[in-house]
Parts: sequence; structure tokens; C-alpha cells
Amino acid sequence: MWYVPDMPQLHLYVSDATADVLRTDALKANLSLSRYMAKVLTETTQRGWPEGYFETLAGCSPNFTIPEDEPDPPIEPWDLLPA
Repeated sequence: MWYVPDMPQLHLYVSDATADVLRTDALKANLSLSRYMAKVLTETTQRGWPEGYFETLAGCSPNFTIPEDEPDPPIEPWDLLPA
């Protein structure tokens, strides 16, 4: 097993049926299950609007302007341990 020190390791639970689908998809992609899941999670957590989204959605409105993206506010740490 390989270890990448700058990447966190995640553990999750899924149903047997879901695991079977993921294993099959990973085989089709010629990737290990771990690499396949990392790819899926990375692709689904990308932020922002798809290319051309606003032009397609509201392209017929001549007064439509694309809003500027604002940075996300900082997330406050949450300590699960009792004080």
C-alpha cells in the first residue's frame, strides 16, 4: 500500500450495491477503486459554474450581467472535544 503524506485519507461506508457499481466503474476506467473514487470526488467538488452556463441560461436577456464570484467566508473551527 502506498502512502501520500500531503493527502488526507478518507473512509466511508456505502451499500453493497453501491460498492459493486463503483468497483465496476473503476474497472471500466482502468483505475484502482481508490484512485477512481478520488477522481469522482475531485470532479464533483469543483466549484464554479460550467463553461457557458450563464450565456446559455440567460443569453436571450440583453440586460443580463454575469455576477463576479466572491470568495467563500472563512470556516470557523469546530472542536468536537468537550471543554
